[in-house]
Amino acid sequence: MGIVLSRIAAALGDSWTVRQVDIRIDGETITEISESSLPAGPDDTRVDGTGKLAIPGLVNAHTHVPMVLFRGIADDLPLAQWLSEKLWPAEKKLTADDVYWGSLLGLAEMIRSGTTAISDMYFFVDAIAKAVAQSGMRARLSYGIIASSLDERGKEELRRAREVIERFRADGLISAAVAPHAIYTCGKEVWREAIELAHRYEVPIHTHLAETRAEVADCYVRYRMSPVRLLDQWGAFTGPVIAAHCVHVAPDDIEILGERQVNVVHCPKSNAKLGSGIAPIARLHAAGVNVALGTDGAASNNRLDMFGELRFAALMAKAVSQDPALVSAKDALKMASTAGARALGFAGEIAIGKQADMAIVDLSQLETVPAYDPLSALVYAAGREAVSDVIVNGKFLMRDRVLTTIDEDQVKYEVSRRANRYKS
Repeated sequence: MGIVLSRIAAALGDSWTVRQVDIRIDGETITEISESSLPAGPDDTRVDGTGKLAIPGLVNAHTHVPMVLFRGIADDLPLAQWLSEKLWPAEKKLTADDVYWGSLLGLAEMIRSGTTAISDMYFFVDAIAKAVAQSGMRARLSYGIIASSLDERGKEELRRAREVIERFRADGLISAAVAPHAIYTCGKEVWREAIELAHRYEVPIHTHLAETRAEVADCYVRYRMSPVRLLDQWGAFTGPVIAAHCVHVAPDDIEILGERQVNVVHCPKSNAKLGSGIAPIARLHAAGVNVALGTDGAASNNRLDMFGELRFAALMAKAVSQDPALVSAKDALKMASTAGARALGFAGEIAIGKQADMAIVDLSQLETVPAYDPLSALVYAAGREAVSDVIVNGKFLMRDRVLTTIDEDQVKYEVSRRANRYKS
């Protein structure tokens, strides 16, 4: 049983060349791409692609999915106050069941915006993994380590992180990372143990880095160097790293990030909402840094909408640099998809032999007609409501705007009735 997409415009290969083609999917893989009509068997699903565009699935490369439970609970506050006074106290009330239903809500929201894969850092990871497995999405999950030293708490945090890695090493769609939360929440010895874990199990490190001016200033006071240089000195960049934010990075920091092949995840809407600033995307790209996109958590965004994220990333880059040529529509889409796939460690393009992860966008909407350039129409005009179908690993997660793996009404009910506990 396969899928045949007929007469569909598709952004093909690493070059994202848009052509009208037929695409055949067998099992988990794209097996044929043809400019001629491809036959469909009696057990195949045929999708009429007229007026539609197929793109590689979007990748939310940095998020905390269960934080949809705290959407709008603490707005218009700076990061330090937002974390210490609002989010961390609220998170102490969480149960595994809350995290499961919150994760399902967040995953459903992301599927609706064409997202096929995530990199998530949180706790109650088993509950998140259960929701991810039900959704059918691809994910790299990690337990967020917060410990200042290798005392009993620090050892327990590292033990939990190791358990997550061991549990999801062999899962096809779910893989793991090691996630020391940040340099200001994890001490040097904790970082050293986390780095050793990443090397031993050959998984990436996922962390927050250089998000605010205060973080950078404090690092200079404590260590007389920048957060980027500090992690480089500690050996964090000797393996794959997914570094969220990197807003306040100096030219020598950017050089280190490029030389060490660190994957940076730009979270423009969260950074803007928290008043943290905007990462220097153009300079990071010029240094050869792989820059992906993420939403961060819904508590600081407040949507898990990668369509909104990629548009905001393109527009903010142009506004900050006062150069309209920077971060083109194609650049923004690559950041939101193939760059994210590369950061997470899997293929992310529409090509024969690649995994069948893609989103199908209806460009016949009022706001996208006429679509002279399909990619520009998608980035600058389309919204997530234009996504008609989402395929992951050769299976529909959404078909004709209907979620196939998640009961949307049940999820909204379960989350709404839990929300009363967090209002205070």
